[in-house]
Amino acid sequence: MSLNKKGKVYLVGAGPGDPDLLTRKAERLIRQADIILYDRLVNPFILQLAKPGIKVINVGKQPYHKHIQQAEINRQLIDAASSHGCVVRLKGGDPAIFGRVREEVVALKAQNIDCEIVPGITSASAAVAIMGQGLTGRKIATNVTYTTGHFCKENHKKVDISAILKNGTLAIYMGIKNLNEMMTKIYQKTEIDYPVVVVYNISTYQEKVIKGTVTTIGQIIKRQAGSPGLVLVGSLMSEIDCENYFKQKATKNYLITGGYQLAIDKALSLYSEGHFCIINPEDRSMYHETQLELINEITEKYTFDEYIELIEYPMI
Repeated sequence: MSLNKKGKVYLVGAGPGDPDLLTRKAERLIRQADIILYDRLVNPFILQLAKPGIKVINVGKQPYHKHIQQAEINRQLIDAASSHGCVVRLKGGDPAIFGRVREEVVALKAQNIDCEIVPGITSASAAVAIMGQGLTGRKIATNVTYTTGHFCKENHKKVDISAILKNGTLAIYMGIKNLNEMMTKIYQKTEIDYPVVVVYNISTYQEKVIKGTVTTIGQIIKRQAGSPGLVLVGSLMSEIDCENYFKQKATKNYLITGGYQLAIDKALSLYSEGHFCIINPEDRSMYHETQLELINEITEKYTFDEYIELIEYPMI
């Protein structure tokens, strides 16, 4: 790139995890990206859609652990835009919903760097949709409110979590750490034992759904550090049948070895059947060292049910 020309930064929503739930624009930008800065919870296969040879940087934050500060992420985005044409900042879900997108946009605009927000499917709507339900329902839940379980310290005691329920559905992002306190507040103010569904990693191989009520959910689950959970509260949650949903699933975890496009096509086909896939590229010389580090990390992290080796025959 020219020393005076800056690239464009796309703040892209990667959705809840299933690549089939990516928007067409998100997938196109991931494939076109010259560099990707991604969050911890992005499905690693989605990163494998990127062309071989580009740098991928993990700027994710892990709950209850020391992590990269937002100011440092902003700096890395600015640096990336100075030397790359298409910069993708890849975030889980929808970047506009508790994705700290405002801080990054402000920092980029302060440096006269062009940027664009590309929305994604947020985990609350994905979770209920996948289990055959909605966030709203006529005469049962006529509104939905998104909130967070991580309020600023000075605001935490002031927030009346029960007031924003309003006889609708309450979706609490990052709601596990303060779950007991929030559920107690809701019951004390409403005296209604609302049904509650807690969702982890929806639409991924590690997805987990736990059902209870405002008074019982804290006893059913214990704090699960390392995986932020989504808490859904409201009358409509009583209609979610978690047990039947998981009985219908027969998901397998595949490791696919082969050429880039052949492996991508096979993986996308398996994802469309509800499975989870990671690619182990045949020709590693094409890949940037950061892409190889990611591949090594995820192949060591996951246990695979089946291994698929694809052979590409030369055309005659």
